[in-house]
Amino acid sequence: MYGDPHGETGRRVNGGPRPAGKKQNPRPPLRDRAARGRPEQPAPAPAQGSAAAVPFAELLKRHRGRSGLTQQQLADFATLSVRAIRDLESGRVRRPRRESVGLLADALRLGDPERLQLHAAGGSPADHRGALFTLPAPPAPPGALVGREAELQVLLDQVTVHGHRLVSVVGISGIGKTHLVLEAARVLRARGRRVAWHSLAGDRPCCGAAPAADRGTGEPPTGATGLTDDIAGAIGESHELLVVDGDDAPGPGRVDVAALLRRCPNLSVVVTGLAPRHVPGERVLPLTPMAVPEEAPDHDHARLSEVASVALFLSHMRRSRPGFRLRQDNADAVVRLCRRLDGVPRALEYAAGWCLVYSPEVLLARAGRDAHLLSSPAGCACQNLLRSLARSVDVVAERHRHVLAEVADRPHWTVADIAHLVPDPAAALHALLIHGLVRPAGAHLPEQFTALELVRLLYA
Repeated sequence: MYGDPHGETGRRVNGGPRPAGKKQNPRPPLRDRAARGRPEQPAPAPAQGSAAAVPFAELLKRHRGRSGLTQQQLADFATLSVRAIRDLESGRVRRPRRESVGLLADALRLGDPERLQLHAAGGSPADHRGALFTLPAPPAPPGALVGREAELQVLLDQVTVHGHRLVSVVGISGIGKTHLVLEAARVLRARGRRVAWHSLAGDRPCCGAAPAADRGTGEPPTGATGLTDDIAGAIGESHELLVVDGDDAPGPGRVDVAALLRRCPNLSVVVTGLAPRHVPGERVLPLTPMAVPEEAPDHDHARLSEVASVALFLSHMRRSRPGFRLRQDNADAVVRLCRRLDGVPRALEYAAGWCLVYSPEVLLARAGRDAHLLSSPAGCACQNLLRSLARSVDVVAERHRHVLAEVADRPHWTVADIAHLVPDPAAALHALLIHGLVRPAGAHLPEQFTALELVRLLYA
């Protein structure tokens, strides 16, 4: 406690204690800087001599005066009370808490030497955890992004044009969330934006059932505090955008995104996950299955490659069978296979891999019977799309899962058809669409919806 008489009571009720991270430098809003009538300048280092020779109260007043902040403004930016600032500057509190000193250093935008001097004057060591934690740059996308040009532009506009600080890209496992955000990160870095990367998506459990994901309660995930502190300290002002990939994956490594945004006011975050996070200011981009060919007695095989799911399937096919081409005799099997797999990118990738063993016609005939065909030919059979889909269903609210179970085996249905199942059928449909478990039945069936074929297989 270091003798601070205010302790937790000296904080604002809604601020909460927040450990200070290195180089976390909140910038006051433009309107506040304009109201002060002077440009913001970094505080010069104190006069020569031992830092301990300058009392904490004097050092704090010196930095505050040079930054042009009032006591009220410093209290606001540091999430402390005005009374706490007055007590510190009057010398009534001589050994403030290390956490409070870190928040003051952040609010005053002190550099490393000034931060260390302020900690030394307050009698507490500075927190160096941020220096030990670094955030990598995003890896390169795994090939060209096929069929997601519209979604990519929407995501870029959300971050750049509209300036939203939190964008959640949500959808079922295998829908292509990671590939989309990697491509967005590549584009933004090419434009000169500073982008950092934090991923849990690669840590999938093997040969066992995956634990249930967080159901989006809005509470900070268990064990998230320490990692969030490290990320906040590593970010400072060195990054404009952080991509958090697979933040609802089971296991350690979760990030408290809401706390991170509060502590790093210059930062925007893009998160991928199975469901929205339900935090203030969040913008949700649902990533739905790719377009599939409409039902028809025959198809023009020369134009089928313009359909997104077919184009992606062919791009994967040609990696293992470079000479494969759509022809009149195989076009129908490819169309039906893309429809059977709902245009889900990972399912199309797995199917194309198995086409080295089976023709599209044979694979189509076996796809509904052999669950291992929904796994990668080159990977472990436990990494199965149906297992992943089961987890995607598990994060949905129980009343909406009840609706999904009731309609899974119906070819198509309307909002009125589920009115007897829940008191808010439109909200239930909206939730299932956001999670990517149902889709519109097609232009030939307006205002009607259908469960994904993979969902039907799961329930079967």
